[in-house]
Amino acid sequence: MSAISSNINNNVNGNGGSIESAIDRITSDALAASSASQKDFILSSTWQGSKSGYYFGTTTQKGTGYYIDIYSKQQLSPSASHSNRKRPRDDTRGVNGNGDAEANDRKRKVRFGQDQIKFISPKPSKPNSAHLLQHAKQLLKQAEEKQESLNIKTLDLSRGPASLKAFIKNLTKSIAKNELLRVEHPEDPSVFMESEVALYEDISALQDLAANVEYFHEFVKFGAVDQLLALLGHGNNDVALAVIKLFVELLDPGLFTGGDVKSKEGMAALMAAFVGSGSSGGAGLVIEVLARLKDGEEEEMKGIDAIFTLVENLMDLDQLGTLRLAISFENDKDDGAVANSYISVASVVCQSTSFVAYLVEKIGEGGAHVWSIAAKLHASELLATILQHEDSQTCLANLSLLKPMSAHAESNDDRVPAKKQIEQLPIDGIECLLQCVAAFRKRDPSSEEECEYLENIFDALTASLLNEKNVEEFLARQGIELMLRCINERLHSGFGAMKVLFYAVSGPVARKSIFYKKAAESFVDAGGFRSLFPICMGKRSAIPKPSINCDAGNISLLRKYADLNKQNDDEKKKKMSKKMKQVVGGSRDWYHTIEMNAIQILYSLTRHLDENSPNDAKARLLAKFIENDCEKCDRMIELCLKYDKKMRQAEYLYFKSDEAEDAEANGIVDLAALNAKLEGGGELFYRVCAVIAFAAAGSKRCHHYLMEQLRTQSSGIGLIKAGCEEFISVLDDGDHRNQLITYLKNI
Repeated sequence: MSAISSNINNNVNGNGGSIESAIDRITSDALAASSASQKDFILSSTWQGSKSGYYFGTTTQKGTGYYIDIYSKQQLSPSASHSNRKRPRDDTRGVNGNGDAEANDRKRKVRFGQDQIKFISPKPSKPNSAHLLQHAKQLLKQAEEKQESLNIKTLDLSRGPASLKAFIKNLTKSIAKNELLRVEHPEDPSVFMESEVALYEDISALQDLAANVEYFHEFVKFGAVDQLLALLGHGNNDVALAVIKLFVELLDPGLFTGGDVKSKEGMAALMAAFVGSGSSGGAGLVIEVLARLKDGEEEEMKGIDAIFTLVENLMDLDQLGTLRLAISFENDKDDGAVANSYISVASVVCQSTSFVAYLVEKIGEGGAHVWSIAAKLHASELLATILQHEDSQTCLANLSLLKPMSAHAESNDDRVPAKKQIEQLPIDGIECLLQCVAAFRKRDPSSEEECEYLENIFDALTASLLNEKNVEEFLARQGIELMLRCINERLHSGFGAMKVLFYAVSGPVARKSIFYKKAAESFVDAGGFRSLFPICMGKRSAIPKPSINCDAGNISLLRKYADLNKQNDDEKKKKMSKKMKQVVGGSRDWYHTIEMNAIQILYSLTRHLDENSPNDAKARLLAKFIENDCEKCDRMIELCLKYDKKMRQAEYLYFKSDEAEDAEANGIVDLAALNAKLEGGGELFYRVCAVIAFAAAGSKRCHHYLMEQLRTQSSGIGLIKAGCEEFISVLDDGDHRNQLITYLKNI
């Protein structure tokens, strides 16, 4: 053992104490002996070069000169000189000359190993709770001081309606002052900018009114709505967007559903004043602001999102009946006057604005390069909501001829009219929606937002196909072929494609339509049988698979659920999380919906195909039921029995419920029971029966085979007849009803 180790043992054994205390004594003795032979300080007013064992500095006690550096003397053995310890910076020494003592205190812990000693800096201690509380109070104080320095204006309603009236008067003055300064100094924004800041603050302060819905009547009565809507045409977009954000807060559907009767009346009055302002209403004025906003700028994109939210709020409030409620109040007040007519927000948006054209253009190729997926998702959701409204079917007769939104000309150049003329060409909405679908033909959505976006596109497309003219345009743009390609790729888009095909070939129930008949014939010509029948047969390899970014495609949770199925029911219920239940339910809905759409498409083909259809479409359909030993007939019988059982169970559970007692008391028990049967599986049961009747009436071989197979299932052709008769009983007079009656006569 070296001399240092022997010395340590002697100190520990002889004097007692810990090893650390022994090392401290040895270190102190070594430093004292080393520094005794040298002067502590050498006075020197200037730098005279480096001196071994000293550092040059200045203190208040001794002045400027060379001070002894005890850190260079802390090496007690030659091997210690090879340590990686760095010399501390001069600023570690205090100005009072006690820096060495402070450094020693920070390096008071030591460890030894073999022949060297290392000084280890202790870890900084954690701040205690008192320190954290004091820090939090300081932050809060700083935030309050910053808030006071910003001087944000608020709405004071301490005096009730009188305070609101005074505030609106002040708002009127701010508007007039800003308009006057803009007229007098149109070329010098610095003159009127201060007034616009004050106007912006006044508008923003009115957002506090959302917490006081009871003052909405006075807000409308004092004429604030008309003044604010007039500001939507302000030259400063920030002022216009401030108005939009204000009405987003005031026209929140949650204020209507969660309020009392007086609050609902106030909300109805505000809604009526907003929608009824101007020729196209407040909705039209808000949408006109879109023409002035640029896609690439962040703040203006936030403004576009606020406009989308406001239009959504207006449509939601309309669905909740606020406009009808306001009209009823007005009609009650105006005795003997002409009753006000109701016009939905969707009608105003579709007829008086180019909002639908704007949405279609932006979610298509027009906004693809600048719009984020979140913005496109919001736009597609709003588009689907508008097109699914019943009034849009009459207001948007042809989605392929949408009038584009006109933008304000920014230049008087001679070339602008020609450019503007090009921009005013009609927008083909059907083509834009099909292009959005085509982007996902060979790939799955890469995120949950893209899954929702694609679903909204399909919803908008299916809603548009409720109009016959749009079906014609859909066929002209080879929409049938695109949907079949999506199905054949077996990807996520195939799910929505099945729904689109169902709407494309179904048509109205009461009568046959030449456009939907043409769609059914185009389906056959495009090779739709090759895609449809494998799905009808229930072959999983032919069914489109969901994306892993949606609930139905969460493979990991579905595998865990499969493992849980091996356990008993009690353990399975305990271990199933809420997310797993959601995923399992989504997977079941996915495959059930595809099966439902396949049945609906097949049923629609039996309706529209006849002897006059080109390329022997009807004969080819009947031949499908005969091929491969009538396997399609077996599948139809299986589906018929499956949905018949579901329908009867739903009817049985309904009659055991409390709803049946309430319906019986109101005299509508039969109608309510029929509704329960249809929702429980009766709708698909009736259509499967109609398909079986089509095959039996059109082919003697199918008729004989179906009767034999039904007998083996302890049933008979009477089940099919009963299903068709029930189906006939719920149909109105028309071609479809007559077709089913003909089936019954033939079988």
